[in-house]
Amino acid sequence: MKYSTDDMKDFLYQHIPLAVAMQVDIESYDGAHVVLTAPLACNHNDKGTAFAGSISSLATVSGWIALMLWAKNHYEGEFQVAVAHADIHYKKPILTDFKARASLPHGDALAQLKKTLSHKGRARAQVHIEVLDEHGVAVTQVAEYAVWRVSQS
Repeated sequence: MKYSTDDMKDFLYQHIPLAVAMQVDIESYDGAHVVLTAPLACNHNDKGTAFAGSISSLATVSGWIALMLWAKNHYEGEFQVAVAHADIHYKKPILTDFKARASLPHGDALAQLKKTLSHKGRARAQVHIEVLDEHGVAVTQVAEYAVWRVSQS
């Protein structure tokens, strides 16, 4: 099942209310990457740069929605996704509107994710995320997410 960006945005806003306050938008999803955007105007700090909390939230949400959409497009039933661990590195200030690009696992890691999820109903996935503005990549995050099938009672 494919989702339009409007469907994805509705899903995001329904499940992550903070995304509404941050005015997060979905720029793209191609099955392997998702790109979320956020305006600096409502995500800045006292220095006029992007607020670190907004940056880390956008990064974490981009990984979450990438895995949620991937699960919805590849499996029947309901799934949950939650970040289990994240390492974030702030390289330089973000000075303009910004975006987070989450890259899903690929190759052997994706094959293992599919196998484990199919057999056990739960798995862990590592997602690489870059946060950038018009001046380039400013932040990187590597996050591990738990993915599990919701029991049908």
